[in-house]
Amino acid sequence: IPSNKTFFYIVTPWFDQGNPSKIGDSETLSSIMLTYPLQVCAQPIAIEVATTSGIPVLPDAHVFLFCRYDPTQGFTCVNPPWIGLWWWKWWCQDYKVRFTCPRSFCQPKCVTRWYDSDDPDTNRGNFEFLSTILNKYPGEICRNPIAIEAQTVSGDPVNKKMVLTAYGFSCTNVKPGFCADYKVRFTCPDEWCSSE
Repeated sequence: IPSNKTFFYIVTPWFDQGNPSKIGDSETLSSIMLTYPLQVCAQPIAIEVATTSGIPVLPDAHVFLFCRYDPTQGFTCVNPPWIGLWWWKWWCQDYKVRFTCPRSFCQPKCVTRWYDSDDPDTNRGNFEFLSTILNKYPGEICRNPIAIEAQTVSGDPVNKKMVLTAYGFSCTNVKPGFCADYKVRFTCPDEWCSSE
């Protein structure tokens, strides 16, 4: 549940998904959406980053650290390849992120039914893409959802290794039978429901 409201926008709570390693630290939107369903919108308009100790991280200040700072993807800090194994802790720290979402995300009323448009193993996994569902069920879903949920058809939560974005959900088989059968549903802006 968002922790801070403004007139037009809401700010989510802080999220700390990843832990720093020799590679770096990553706080991706897709991973946060899977772990905290409906606590962050699918298409944030802004992102804030800070160390877990509370020091703000500005986009321009960390360019030299090979960082990606993107509200639609999240934040990733990658340790430079020339850093030796002894020095990795001195570069990327442990980060947390929070996102700014449209105010309509705070109290979603316009939620679609669940859709299961693909079966596992028919194409190397299970893919519930917004574009496919829009074509299969015209007029039932908005083209720019503000949130998306995914779960197995039996109601179990998804694995953290899956990918959930504004464009849908994907599970790619790493071995036969890896992906279950999933379903998704979308939250649309209230204006879309009232116009329908």
